[in-house]
Amino acid sequence: MVDNVAVTAGSGTSIATDDVGGAHYQRVKISNGEADSSTHLGVYAEDEAHTDGDTGLLMLVKRSDTPAATSGTDGDYEPLQVSGGFLWVRAVQKFATVSTDVTRAADTVTYAINDTYNDSSSAPTANGFTFTSAARVSGGSGIITDAIVSNSNDPATPMQGEVWIFDTNVTHPNDNVAFVVSDTEIKTLVGVIPFVLTDSGNNDSAWISNLNMGFTTVGSANLKFMVRLKNAYVPASAEVLTVRLKIIQLD
Repeated sequence: MVDNVAVTAGSGTSIATDDVGGAHYQRVKISNGEADSSTHLGVYAEDEAHTDGDTGLLMLVKRSDTPAATSGTDGDYEPLQVSGGFLWVRAVQKFATVSTDVTRAADTVTYAINDTYNDSSSAPTANGFTFTSAARVSGGSGIITDAIVSNSNDPATPMQGEVWIFDTNVTHPNDNVAFVVSDTEIKTLVGVIPFVLTDSGNNDSAWISNLNMGFTTVGSANLKFMVRLKNAYVPASAEVLTVRLKIIQLD
Protein backbone atom coordinates (compact mmCIF):
# COMPACT_ATOMS: atom_id res chain seq x y z
CA MET A 1 0.00 0.00 0.00
CA VAL A 2 1.02 3.59 -0.54
CA ASP A 3 1.99 5.11 2.80
CA ASN A 4 1.33 8.79 2.04
CA VAL A 5 -2.18 10.27 1.92
CA ALA A 6 -3.22 13.48 0.16
CA VAL A 7 -4.61 16.30 2.29
CA THR A 8 -6.64 18.75 0.22
CA ALA A 9 -5.31 22.25 0.62
CA GLY A 10 -5.95 24.01 -2.61
CA SER A 11 -4.40 21.61 -5.11
CA GLY A 12 -3.63 19.05 -2.32
CA THR A 13 -0.69 18.41 0.01
CA SER A 14 0.92 15.04 0.77
CA ILE A 15 1.45 14.18 4.45
CA ALA A 16 3.99 11.48 5.32
CA THR A 17 2.17 8.57 6.99
CA ASP A 18 2.63 4.91 7.79
CA ASP A 19 -0.20 2.64 6.63
CA VAL A 20 -0.85 0.01 9.29
CA GLY A 21 -3.83 -2.24 8.57
CA GLY A 22 -5.58 0.42 6.54
CA ALA A 23 -5.09 3.15 9.17
CA HIS A 24 -2.67 5.96 8.44
CA TYR A 25 -0.32 7.11 11.20
CA GLN A 26 1.38 10.43 10.56
CA ARG A 27 5.17 10.38 10.50
CA VAL A 28 6.85 13.10 12.61
CA LYS A 29 10.55 13.74 11.97
CA ILE A 30 12.24 14.42 15.31
CA SER A 31 15.66 15.52 14.21
CA ASN A 32 18.20 18.30 14.21
CA GLY A 33 19.34 17.25 10.76
CA GLU A 34 19.40 18.98 7.38
CA ALA A 35 16.27 20.53 5.88
CA ASP A 36 14.46 18.24 3.44
CA SER A 37 16.31 15.23 4.87
CA SER A 38 14.36 12.02 5.27
CA THR A 39 16.42 11.12 8.33
CA HIS A 40 14.23 10.68 11.41
CA LEU A 41 14.50 9.42 14.96
CA GLY A 42 15.04 5.68 15.13
CA VAL A 43 13.18 3.51 17.62
CA TYR A 44 14.58 0.00 18.09
CA ALA A 45 13.29 -3.17 19.68
CA GLU A 46 15.09 -4.92 22.54
CA ASP A 47 17.86 -7.21 21.26
CA GLU A 48 17.75 -5.65 17.77
CA ALA A 49 21.10 -5.63 15.96
CA HIS A 50 23.02 -2.38 15.52
CA THR A 51 23.35 -0.98 12.00
CA ASP A 52 25.72 1.76 10.84
CA GLY A 53 23.88 5.06 10.50
CA ASP A 54 21.22 4.30 13.13
CA THR A 55 19.76 7.51 14.50
CA GLY A 56 18.62 8.45 17.98
CA LEU A 57 18.53 11.23 20.54
CA LEU A 58 21.57 12.52 22.44
CA MET A 59 21.13 12.03 26.18
CA LEU A 60 22.11 15.19 28.00
CA VAL A 61 23.66 14.87 31.46
CA LYS A 62 24.68 17.56 33.91
CA ARG A 63 28.33 18.31 34.68
CA SER A 64 28.80 18.23 38.47
CA ASP A 65 32.37 18.25 39.78
CA THR A 66 30.83 17.60 43.19
CA PRO A 67 27.64 15.53 42.84
CA ALA A 68 24.58 16.36 44.93
CA ALA A 69 20.83 15.93 44.72
CA THR A 70 19.20 18.45 42.34
CA SER A 71 15.55 17.58 43.01
CA GLY A 72 13.48 18.72 45.94
CA THR A 73 12.22 15.43 47.33
CA ASP A 74 13.23 11.76 47.48
CA GLY A 75 11.47 10.04 44.56
CA ASP A 76 11.64 13.06 42.20
CA TYR A 77 13.17 12.87 38.72
CA GLU A 78 16.58 14.46 38.22
CA PRO A 79 19.38 14.31 35.61
CA LEU A 80 22.40 12.05 35.61
CA GLN A 81 25.63 13.80 36.60
CA VAL A 82 29.16 13.54 35.17
CA SER A 83 32.61 14.91 35.96
CA GLY A 84 35.54 14.83 33.57
CA GLY A 85 33.48 12.74 31.18
CA PHE A 86 32.85 10.03 33.79
CA LEU A 87 29.38 9.24 35.11
CA TRP A 88 29.04 9.62 38.87
CA VAL A 89 27.98 6.36 40.51
CA ARG A 90 28.09 5.16 44.10
CA ALA A 91 30.43 2.23 44.64
CA VAL A 92 28.52 -0.87 45.72
CA GLN A 93 31.35 -2.03 47.94
CA LYS A 94 32.42 0.41 50.64
CA PHE A 95 34.85 -0.01 53.51
CA ALA A 96 33.51 1.17 56.86
CA THR A 97 34.51 1.13 60.52
CA VAL A 98 31.85 1.10 63.25
CA SER A 99 32.53 1.48 66.95
CA THR A 100 30.55 1.19 70.19
CA ASP A 101 31.54 2.07 73.76
CA VAL A 102 30.20 0.08 76.72
CA THR A 103 30.53 1.86 80.07
CA ARG A 104 29.96 -0.73 82.78
CA ALA A 105 28.40 -0.21 86.21
CA ALA A 106 30.18 1.83 88.90
CA ASP A 107 31.31 -1.15 90.98
CA THR A 108 34.21 -3.61 91.13
CA VAL A 109 32.34 -6.91 91.55
CA THR A 110 34.41 -9.79 90.15
CA TYR A 111 32.97 -11.63 87.14
CA ALA A 112 32.80 -15.42 86.93
CA ILE A 113 33.46 -17.39 83.75
CA ASN A 114 30.49 -17.12 81.34
CA ASP A 115 29.03 -14.02 83.03
CA THR A 116 27.46 -11.20 81.02
CA TYR A 117 29.44 -7.97 80.73
CA ASN A 118 26.96 -5.10 80.68
CA ASP A 119 26.34 -1.47 81.62
CA SER A 120 23.88 -2.13 84.47
CA SER A 121 23.03 -4.85 86.97
CA SER A 122 19.34 -3.90 86.93
CA ALA A 123 18.47 -1.91 83.77
CA PRO A 124 20.98 -2.70 80.99
CA THR A 125 20.78 -1.22 77.50
CA ALA A 126 17.71 -2.80 75.94
CA ASN A 127 17.91 -5.14 72.94
CA GLY A 128 21.70 -5.47 73.02
CA PHE A 129 24.39 -2.94 72.21
CA THR A 130 24.26 -1.45 68.70
CA PHE A 131 26.74 -1.26 65.83
CA THR A 132 25.07 1.67 64.04
CA SER A 133 25.20 1.63 60.21
CA ALA A 134 27.04 -1.67 59.99
CA ALA A 135 25.43 -1.94 56.55
CA ARG A 136 25.15 0.90 54.05
CA VAL A 137 21.35 0.62 53.86
CA SER A 138 18.53 -1.00 55.81
CA GLY A 139 18.54 -4.71 55.03
CA GLY A 140 22.02 -4.39 53.54
CA SER A 141 24.82 -6.94 53.73
CA GLY A 142 28.49 -6.86 54.57
CA ILE A 143 31.56 -8.82 55.63
CA ILE A 144 33.24 -8.21 58.98
CA THR A 145 36.97 -8.50 58.33
CA ASP A 146 38.55 -7.37 61.63
CA ALA A 147 37.60 -6.47 65.18
CA ILE A 148 39.45 -4.37 67.75
CA VAL A 149 38.47 -4.68 71.41
CA SER A 150 39.96 -2.28 73.96
CA ASN A 151 39.42 -1.58 77.63
CA SER A 152 40.15 1.59 79.59
CA ASN A 153 41.06 -0.61 82.57
CA ASP A 154 44.61 -1.97 82.91
CA PRO A 155 44.23 -4.79 85.48
CA ALA A 156 46.81 -7.36 86.58
CA THR A 157 44.75 -10.05 84.83
CA PRO A 158 43.37 -8.75 81.49
CA MET A 159 39.88 -9.58 80.29
CA GLN A 160 39.11 -12.59 78.10
CA GLY A 161 35.76 -12.79 76.41
CA GLU A 162 33.53 -13.10 73.36
CA VAL A 163 31.53 -10.61 71.31
CA TRP A 164 28.24 -12.22 70.24
CA ILE A 165 26.78 -10.45 67.17
CA PHE A 166 23.12 -10.68 66.10
CA ASP A 167 21.17 -9.28 63.14
CA THR A 168 18.10 -8.37 65.26
CA ASN A 169 17.29 -7.25 68.81
CA VAL A 170 18.12 -9.63 71.65
CA THR A 171 17.17 -9.86 75.31
CA HIS A 172 20.07 -8.35 77.23
CA PRO A 173 20.92 -10.05 80.57
CA ASN A 174 21.90 -7.91 83.55
CA ASP A 175 25.55 -7.26 84.26
CA ASN A 176 27.46 -9.94 86.19
CA VAL A 177 24.87 -12.72 85.76
CA ALA A 178 25.07 -15.89 83.65
CA PHE A 179 25.07 -15.21 79.91
CA VAL A 180 22.02 -16.69 78.16
CA VAL A 181 20.45 -16.55 74.70
CA SER A 182 16.93 -17.81 73.95
CA ASP A 183 16.14 -20.53 71.40
CA THR A 184 14.53 -17.92 69.14
CA GLU A 185 17.34 -15.37 69.44
CA ILE A 186 20.13 -17.87 68.72
CA LYS A 187 18.67 -18.21 65.20
CA THR A 188 19.58 -14.56 64.58
CA LEU A 189 23.23 -15.02 65.53
CA VAL A 190 25.69 -13.64 62.98
CA GLY A 191 28.82 -14.94 64.70
CA VAL A 192 30.99 -14.97 67.82
CA ILE A 193 34.35 -13.17 68.07
CA PRO A 194 36.64 -14.50 70.85
CA PHE A 195 39.22 -12.08 72.24
CA VAL A 196 42.04 -12.03 74.80
CA LEU A 197 43.14 -8.54 75.83
CA THR A 198 46.81 -7.76 76.39
CA ASP A 199 48.46 -4.89 78.22
CA SER A 200 48.80 -1.77 76.05
CA GLY A 201 50.46 0.33 78.74
CA ASN A 202 47.64 2.48 80.10
CA ASN A 203 44.92 0.13 78.89
CA ASP A 204 44.33 -3.31 77.32
CA SER A 205 43.49 -4.25 73.73
CA ALA A 206 43.19 -7.03 71.18
CA TRP A 207 43.08 -7.09 67.37
CA ILE A 208 41.25 -10.01 65.77
CA SER A 209 41.83 -10.29 62.01
CA ASN A 210 40.75 -12.48 59.06
CA LEU A 211 37.22 -12.96 60.41
CA ASN A 212 35.43 -13.14 57.03
CA MET A 213 32.07 -12.97 58.86
CA GLY A 214 29.18 -12.26 56.49
CA PHE A 215 25.89 -10.70 57.59
CA THR A 216 22.63 -9.22 56.35
CA THR A 217 20.85 -6.70 58.56
CA VAL A 218 17.13 -7.01 59.32
CA GLY A 219 14.78 -4.02 59.56
CA SER A 220 17.62 -1.48 59.81
CA ALA A 221 21.27 -1.00 58.84
CA ASN A 222 22.43 -1.96 62.34
CA LEU A 223 23.79 -5.03 64.11
CA LYS A 224 23.35 -5.91 67.79
CA PHE A 225 25.88 -7.46 70.16
CA MET A 226 26.43 -8.74 73.69
CA VAL A 227 29.63 -9.59 75.57
CA ARG A 228 30.35 -12.79 77.50
CA LEU A 229 33.42 -13.08 79.74
CA LYS A 230 35.62 -16.18 79.66
CA ASN A 231 37.76 -15.62 82.75
CA ALA A 232 37.36 -14.54 86.36
CA TYR A 233 37.79 -10.83 85.74
CA VAL A 234 38.11 -7.98 88.27
CA PRO A 235 36.75 -4.78 86.66
CA ALA A 236 37.36 -1.14 87.42
CA SER A 237 34.42 1.04 88.38
CA ALA A 238 32.77 2.54 85.26
CA GLU A 239 35.49 1.21 82.95
CA VAL A 240 34.86 1.56 79.20
CA LEU A 241 35.02 -1.40 76.81
CA THR A 242 35.19 -0.38 73.16
CA VAL A 243 34.39 -2.75 70.29
CA ARG A 244 35.28 -1.68 66.72
CA LEU A 245 34.47 -3.59 63.54
CA LYS A 246 36.03 -3.17 60.11
CA ILE A 247 33.41 -3.99 57.48
CA ILE A 248 33.19 -4.32 53.70
CA GLN A 249 29.65 -3.10 52.94
CA LEU A 250 28.34 -4.97 49.92
CA ASP A 251 25.14 -3.14 48.91
